[in-house]
Amino acid sequence: MTDAHVTELIAFTIDCSDATRLSRFYADLTGGEVTGDYPEYGVAQTTTLGVTLNFQGVKGYEPPAWPGQEHPQQYHLDFRVPDLEKATEYAIELGAARAEEQPNEKLWRVMIDPDGHPFCLCPPRD
Repeated sequence: MTDAHVTELIAFTIDCSDATRLSRFYADLTGGEVTGDYPEYGVAQTTTLGVTLNFQGVKGYEPPAWPGQEHPQQYHLDFRVPDLEKATEYAIELGAARAEEQPNEKLWRVMIDPDGHPFCLCPPRD
């Protein structure tokens, strides 16, 4: 490794309509915590599973239209869960929705967060 290589991923930043709300959603979903809320910048931060997720409020935010590509998802998060059914219900209680299209719901469950981003819940490895 040279001094030019990246040495650490500091955070993953997600555009959204309401940074505080989405930060709280992902903190609750993952058992993490909201570690920063900066309304003056429209940014909130969640630390979970050893990763920092930043949420950046964007004026005129338009959610992705999964699985369509007229407004593509651009990214999605995958989470391993111990019980797929219980995790799905918990995510729904927190404000997520089950995506209408499920490519293979035995291998993963496609969910839509409160701001329209798709994410997947994945069962334990065999």
